[in-house]
This record gives sequence, structure tokens and C-alpha cells, in this order.
Amino acid sequence: MRTITGLFDSRAEAERAVETLVQQFDYPRDRIQVQAAGADNATAGTQDRRSESHHGFDRGQGGGEGILVSLLIEDDQVEKATRALETNGGKIAEQAPGDQRPGAQSPDI
Repeated sequence: MRTITGLFDSRAEAERAVETLVQQFDYPRDRIQVQAAGADNATAGTQDRRSESHHGFDRGQGGGEGILVSLLIEDDQVEKATRALETNGGKIAEQAPGDQRPGAQSPDI
């Protein structure tokens, strides 16, 4: 399994990516995490637990604050999931190995 993360400029783009994964690819919602990337995007009740730099985005090279969508995906589904994130406006970070236990939350997310 792999953890992939997309950085989106807006919440609307991130939500479209999640809906694409869930509705078109039958991807389980409980393996998708959406969160603000940086304190400037945090809303009431949102914790800035992980920064964009943690996920491999560099502000100086097209990264920056936005909305992060991270998901734990089977190795054979990485290309399809990556395409879904990119098609909806996501910039993809380097893919990290995920937790190998089925249904487990990745420590990288």
C-alpha cells in the first residue's frame, strides 16, 4: 500500500477529487483524509496537524498553503488515484509507503 497526497488551491477542488475517488472509483471514504495545509487555511475546529512541507510540497516550487487530500491506496491503484487528484487540480507529492495492515490508517497521513 502507498500513501499519496494532493495539494489543492481550494476546498472545492479537494472535494471534487474526493467525490471522483468515491463515486467513480468506489474508493472507501474512510481511507481519505482532507485537511488544511497551513494555519492560514484552518477554519474553526480544523487542526493544522501536518504541513505541506511534511508531505513533500515546497512553497518555492509550486507548493504552498491549500487543502491536502491524503489517501491510503493499493499499489495497483496508485496511477488511477493520482490521475483523479491531478484531474481535479491537485499537485501530487512524492508517494510514501503506507501501513501494510488492511484498513489501517497510515502513519504518514
